[in-house]
Amino acid sequence: MRVLQARDWESSGPILQIKNLHVHYLTADGAVQAVRGVDFTLNAGQRLALVGESGCGKTTLALAIMRLLRPPAQIVEGEIWLDGRNLLALNDEEMRLTRLADVSLVTQAAMNALNPVMRIEDQIIDGLQDHGIQWSKDEFGGYVRSLLANVGLDASAARMFPHELSGGMKQRVGMATATALKPKLIIADEPTSALDVVVQRQVMTTLGRLQRETGAAVILVGHDMGLVAQFADWVGVMYAGKLVELSPVEQIVQDPQHPYSKLLIQSVPGLEEKRERLIGIPGMPPRLIDLPSGCLFAPRCPSAMEHCLQTEPSLEPVAGNRQVACYLYAESYSQNNGAEVNA
Repeated sequence: MRVLQARDWESSGPILQIKNLHVHYLTADGAVQAVRGVDFTLNAGQRLALVGESGCGKTTLALAIMRLLRPPAQIVEGEIWLDGRNLLALNDEEMRLTRLADVSLVTQAAMNALNPVMRIEDQIIDGLQDHGIQWSKDEFGGYVRSLLANVGLDASAARMFPHELSGGMKQRVGMATATALKPKLIIADEPTSALDVVVQRQVMTTLGRLQRETGAAVILVGHDMGLVAQFADWVGVMYAGKLVELSPVEQIVQDPQHPYSKLLIQSVPGLEEKRERLIGIPGMPPRLIDLPSGCLFAPRCPSAMEHCLQTEPSLEPVAGNRQVACYLYAESYSQNNGAEVNA
């Protein structure tokens, strides 16, 4: 049986570097600034979770990395480097071949990612062939069965159609497909949102094991802080298109720095201890057209100061190998540009 091994990557440095990324949705009312000046670095084998309220830019950022944005979305500024290659400089054919081979996506709606009139086996083989794999029918079949077995599915699933699978099984097919060519980066966009809690844990356990086996970096987009706390190494909190905090997961759960991060943690049923009542986040996120000056969270922030309404803070290092965009920590700011996720 044929088996594809994880490849040696071209560099020992960062796998993913996002530099000053801006993504706008161009509408009749103006440009919706969905992603605004995002910077971070991700190394091989690291797991970064992006969290925040709906509309904060998490999925837009993930799709920008995959270069799967469609009009009216447009990357207006910035760079996306994957293992030394600027993805924004690739032509459409080069990027098509980069997807699945170097960066892959596990989607939120697995059913929508599968062709309803093709058997599972044929869909996975189609992706392999599209990337130049030329094997015999038996070799393809054996490899597909091994991929399915690795995500806990019986070999019989290979000959099924998507509608014959449960939600959890379809999500496992998505993970099998995403890891078929041993990519350097796996992006999982809310992969458990439509699943019950038992299947959620099974899916995340499987994703974690696949990540360890391949050595790939993972970006997990999600709302569930409980799952994030169990899976991720680092957490990036997004608000109004920007990263406002980047921190090791243990530190952000125990001692969130940004006021938005604190309220986000408090609004979730006890991550560590049972709470008598949950605390909702007051107000609503801002419209991302014609943004006002100052910190965009200031109108909702219990710790807002006058200066917060005048100039928007940038993401800067603070104690404990963390980065926060908040004037509460102005005395800890340095001249660093951007943020790095360090092991």
